[in-house]
Amino acid sequence: MLFIFVFNLFFSIILFITQPKENKANRWMITFAMSAGIGALSESLLTDIIPNVKKIGIESASHILFTTHIYLQFLGEVISPYAILMYSIVYSKIVKGNKKKALTYMLSLPMFLMIFFTDFHPDININFRILLVWSAPYFLIASFIMYYTWRNEINVYQREQKFRVFIVLVPAWLGVFIFNYILRAINPQTELFRIVPMFFLGAYIFFIGYIFLNGAFGIKVKVEQQHVLDKSIKIMSEGTAILNHTIKNEISKIKFFFNIAQHSLENKDLDEAKKSIQSVFSAIEGIDNMVDRIRSKTEEIVLKETNFRLVSLIENCVNSTRSIFESKGIEIKTEFKSDNILHGDPILLREVINNILNNSMEAITESEGLIYIQILKTKNDGISIEVTDNGAGISKHELNRIMEPYFSTKKNIKNHGLGLSFCYNSIRAHNGELSVHSEVGKGTSVIIKLPKSRIIQTKV
Repeated sequence: MLFIFVFNLFFSIILFITQPKENKANRWMITFAMSAGIGALSESLLTDIIPNVKKIGIESASHILFTTHIYLQFLGEVISPYAILMYSIVYSKIVKGNKKKALTYMLSLPMFLMIFFTDFHPDININFRILLVWSAPYFLIASFIMYYTWRNEINVYQREQKFRVFIVLVPAWLGVFIFNYILRAINPQTELFRIVPMFFLGAYIFFIGYIFLNGAFGIKVKVEQQHVLDKSIKIMSEGTAILNHTIKNEISKIKFFFNIAQHSLENKDLDEAKKSIQSVFSAIEGIDNMVDRIRSKTEEIVLKETNFRLVSLIENCVNSTRSIFESKGIEIKTEFKSDNILHGDPILLREVINNILNNSMEAITESEGLIYIQILKTKNDGISIEVTDNGAGISKHELNRIMEPYFSTKKNIKNHGLGLSFCYNSIRAHNGELSVHSEVGKGTSVIIKLPKSRIIQTKV
């Protein structure tokens, strides 16, 4: 049992040192690791340390250690299920803001109630049946949340990362749940809980393997400084590629509107020429704004937040591209069932919508193309932006990879494959979700969901 405490302590120190303070999920993982560790230490005190202290003849020390064992066991048993559930909630981000804070306090209540169902003298006697009543839902709900978070992740790399976390943690804590909680509730005298170290040993083998091979919990051991250099080069390349992607989209608009302006001037239609030149300036401003956003680190998107009207933002995107789309025989329809003032980064969201519209345009190869944009209210009082086209669609194999950086379904060498990856990261930075549904020959729908916390006002 002592090795569980040592390894859990080692694991907690790694997480504490390597992870940023902002990573609240890992705080709960540290809490779980240490609660399991002190539970193991409690058992080790009783079976190994105290008998050896008594042999030496230090009775006062053995009495203190025995008292310590009582309270450590209680803390280990009651904190573990609570820490596991809180970790899964924070890690999955299914609850945010004040609700998460309220849930933190509410879910802790059973721990304190267990004081009234536990005898502490002369030795600890926990009522495991009462403990199982609330710990069972905690363990099972946490496991389901972790599974759901992994299976519903769209980004391929994020999904692999979440699978590693799932396979390391869930089997370990389910082993603890079965052998330490269920079996002891059935028979408090059972010794089968001593099998628990085997589950932790398996988890540590997976954990160490993933650290060296792939990385887990945001940790990756780098054995050569060249890896750091390679990563820096990749970051610079991604930044350049994202900027090139934006410029490519805007240059197409600039060429189109300059052609209209030239034609209008030849026909002495100054109003049309002026309108086209204004559209050119709008495209140039879009490039200028994105240049400001490209920093030496492109892995983290930093929001410049303000309040803006979502309908106006989308209408601006549509109006700036409608002429181009109509010239290609593509009709854009809009339906706004919700009109909201949002708090977020309008420049990034405008670039996201422009990227999606551009992808839809390039996917439509037949005449009578249609792009349909909707704003809907979601069940959890958030909002959903849905962009649907009747283009060629995407195969299932490609659909699984479209969020990967540098992957593109387009054969044009000028397409860098950064568009959807950028869109995905921008929406995630807004605490939202981006998903893509497509069928070959029928078209594609891109769905953006933004949470209720982003809505400042709903216009009636």
